Amino acid sequence: MTCTTKLRNLFLLLLPIMTTSLLSAQEVMIPLGENKVARDFYLNHPTPRKAAPADTVKLPFIDDFSDSFVEPKPSLWSDNFAFINNTYPVFPVTAGVATLDAYNFDGSEYPDAGTRPYVADYLTSQPIDLAKVPSDSIYLSFFFQPKGLGEMPDPNDSLCLEFLNTGLGIWQRVWDTPGDSLRPFRQVMIPVTDTAFLKKGFRFRFFNYASQAENNDYPDLRSNVDHWHIDYVYLNAGRNKNDTILRDVAFINPLPSILKDYESVPWSHLKQAYFTQRTPFIPAVIMNHDTITRNVTKLLQITDNETGYTYSTTPVANDLAAGDSINYLYSYDYPFDFDAGNSATLNIKTILRTDVFDYKPNDTLYYTQVFDNYYAYDDGTAEAGYGLRGQGTKNASVAVKFESYRADSLRAVDMYFNQVLDSLNLKYYFYLCVWEDDNGKPGNLIYNELGVKVKYSEDLNQFTRYTLEYPVPVEGPFYVGWTKTVDKLSNIGLDLNRNHRNKIFYNTGNGWLNTQYSASLMLRPVVSLDPLTGIRAPEPARANNDLFRAYPIPADQYLHIDFNPNGSGYQLEMVDITGRRLGEYDPSNQTMIYTGDLKPGVYFLILRNQSTGQSSSKKVIINH
Repeated sequence: MTCTTKLRNLFLLLLPIMTTSLLSAQEVMIPLGENKVARDFYLNHPTPRKAAPADTVKLPFIDDFSDSFVEPKPSLWSDNFAFINNTYPVFPVTAGVATLDAYNFDGSEYPDAGTRPYVADYLTSQPIDLAKVPSDSIYLSFFFQPKGLGEMPDPNDSLCLEFLNTGLGIWQRVWDTPGDSLRPFRQVMIPVTDTAFLKKGFRFRFFNYASQAENNDYPDLRSNVDHWHIDYVYLNAGRNKNDTILRDVAFINPLPSILKDYESVPWSHLKQAYFTQRTPFIPAVIMNHDTITRNVTKLLQITDNETGYTYSTTPVANDLAAGDSINYLYSYDYPFDFDAGNSATLNIKTILRTDVFDYKPNDTLYYTQVFDNYYAYDDGTAEAGYGLRGQGTKNASVAVKFESYRADSLRAVDMYFNQVLDSLNLKYYFYLCVWEDDNGKPGNLIYNELGVKVKYSEDLNQFTRYTLEYPVPVEGPFYVGWTKTVDKLSNIGLDLNRNHRNKIFYNTGNGWLNTQYSASLMLRPVVSLDPLTGIRAPEPARANNDLFRAYPIPADQYLHIDFNPNGSGYQLEMVDITGRRLGEYDPSNQTMIYTGDLKPGVYFLILRNQSTGQSSSKKVIINH
């Protein structure tokens, strides 16, 4: 069985996983509420684009988006609505695609977005010198895929292609296709024969019609939808309708981590993890799109970002049969210096040396391997959101299994939450939790912090750091996650390019189960033997804390108070986080406090002994 056949079979296996109904279960996966990568990129690159002078682009016009990041190349494309990435497509033609979806170039929702199809993203070429005659046989070809790892375009949505009639100054539709389910990339061949288009200043553009589903009952599910992926756009003379072969050998997938189970482990743990976690090979899928056997030379380079030291493998040449693909394994033996510094960043590059006529931008792949102070399964980008929602999930829990390769202290948890419409999930509190291991599943709860709230990060790394109130010792397997306080969707990032399904557990009250999704949660435990900035020291234990309890946490309309033994001789008061007194209560005859008139937030109940003046306090959360 060839590698190409195996890839096709794997594609068919993935189909049922990626088309799971959103509302068929308490565990849900939804499209992203915003394109965080694009938003952060344009916040840091705010200069608007300007169209290039007419006729700056000469034939051939070719772009497979393999050497771009986030935005299309300004030398070929005049706008930046399309999202250039290598994480959304499923088995692309070459590494990198242009994705059109329902959201603007900066990752935000279009102002006129609605349930009916509306024009969303564009991908418009710069002016091209196409002063030719029909006998020159001009063809435009491209590949496209609906959905990928995104959301399926509805049948009423569509992907369209238009040519600019420079004489009339109007765009004319030449091709379109309706929304569809996930399929392999398909090639389209469009002849350019009309003399109205064979002019200097010719331009073409892709755009898509998108539509938001009606989510009046589920506003936290409204998100970015209707994904189309475009690859290998090629415009040239001397072609015909049968000129569908790409004379190209190329990489077609992103590089993975050099670790077996993790995307990253703490640098201080790598020495202990090295022999069991380090992969002896770096795999890369190489495709020969040509109709003849091609000889290809392969090379690997690893550069230390701090010292500049570069490690290179010996070049290896092999023949690659026509139309075949291989999962080539780059062997390496990089000399790690485990005692150097507190972290390390390695820039990994796989290189192909191909024939002189071969298209070169897709002959190199890059990957940055980071070793810092955290464990990670995810690759740093989310393709979807994950959570538990609906009836029976108010007190449900989600846990991710990690294994510390040496004794250390868990100091913080990095989490990435996807934005949803109107930022609804920012209203939701949760318990930040750590569990012991119990025969491969979460066991005893060893850390449970109240008052933790969903936050969006403004940093480029996309994560929000939640520091623990006190360090938690870890060694061997442990579990980090959260327990919900509402039945709404908290919507944590889900990486669909890294499959660690066996590490993700959820519990709605009937025991721990593995997730149904082949993915990784964007949740990273941070470990250090030394205190981190912002870590809070544990408060001294107070015996009087056992005198009363308040529940439920968080509370909605009422807060119940239980006293031991009966509250006689004590006075209870509620204050806000500024210390402002909001109410006084007699615990001997009042066991319920009305909280419906309080704003959502964190408050404190203070119990004082009227004889001795000793006091005890408890943090409570109000969430309507």
